[in-house]
Amino acid sequence: MIRYHVKHNKRSRRTLRYFGLFLFLFGAMILVLFFTGLASSHVIGAILGGLIGLYGGYLFIHTYERDKYDIDYEFTDKGMTVKHRWGVTEYSYEDIVDATLIVPENEYAYSLIHVKTKKHKYLIPFTGKKELCDQIYALLTTHVTLRDLNEEIEKAKQNAQQ
Repeated sequence: MIRYHVKHNKRSRRTLRYFGLFLFLFGAMILVLFFTGLASSHVIGAILGGLIGLYGGYLFIHTYERDKYDIDYEFTDKGMTVKHRWGVTEYSYEDIVDATLIVPENEYAYSLIHVKTKKHKYLIPFTGKKELCDQIYALLTTHVTLRDLNEEIEKAKQNAQQ
């Protein structure tokens, strides 16, 4: 079993949340001014204000996602367990759709593993922990690749029988 903890900064989350709320309220104020008639001749400004408000709402809502908080990952032979603020989610390797390793030019600085499941996406950062990243990625690709190969063999058998 391999365990890995990803710590996220509470201040960054709060800053994005307040900035998103500010943009949302600013956009709403522009739209209220437009619809009350105080700025009725500025249609382009109202459209931009609406877009700014929508972006602010997007920022505000997405600061409550599970990957914005501290997460504990556990990788076993059976699957991946994710312990987050909203509870514990267990994924078997059949639930994992794709696992991608992202390595920058200077591979010793950091590495990322992007894991896609059927419902969620996880971006796991590894700063200065290249060996651990390689271990986890090898474990993921071994199980996911074996599953994909077994599916292809079964499809080939079915096609050969027909």
